[in-house]
Amino acid sequence: EQLQCNPINAGMVHSLDENVGRLMQSLEELGLTENTLVIFTSDNGGADYVDNPHKTSNAPLRDGKGSAYEGGYRVPLIVRWPGKVPAGTESSEPVSSIDFFPTFQAVSGQTCSPHAELDGISLLPLLLEQKPLGREALYWHYPHYHHGGASPHGVIRKGPYRLIEYFDGTPKELFHIENDIGEAVNL
Repeated sequence: EQLQCNPINAGMVHSLDENVGRLMQSLEELGLTENTLVIFTSDNGGADYVDNPHKTSNAPLRDGKGSAYEGGYRVPLIVRWPGKVPAGTESSEPVSSIDFFPTFQAVSGQTCSPHAELDGISLLPLLLEQKPLGREALYWHYPHYHHGGASPHGVIRKGPYRLIEYFDGTPKELFHIENDIGEAVNL
């Protein structure tokens, strides 16, 4: 087990916490709390670089920011929408930030052009009725190198399986992440 030991990161998290509190307080003061959908998330996992003396722990997930593993992709997602999403509701349904745009469109009553091809889908069935999204798979394309050591890759998440294809010739990897969340056993 690795303890979090990065004082700079701790300061940033503290500042983020304070400012999310200020935002929520402003919504309350303006009387907008009941009519506002708030989504809190991150774009990637914590910095878990080999050469980083103050790296963060993503345990039990493998690796972190920029990597092809769950530690780079799996992030917190908190939704607050009073009167719509019951407090304390939890879901293990895999979603992605590409789903936010179609969700915001649905919430606002806007529709896409019939010619628009969106990668994401609206999260409203999941949020409002706790219904599975029925998505066949999630796909990610990471076409560049990352200073933390990651190489270009693509990832497919289908059910409990996670396939990683590296674009630099490294062999593909397949994991059953429900049984192996740390991605230790390449199937």
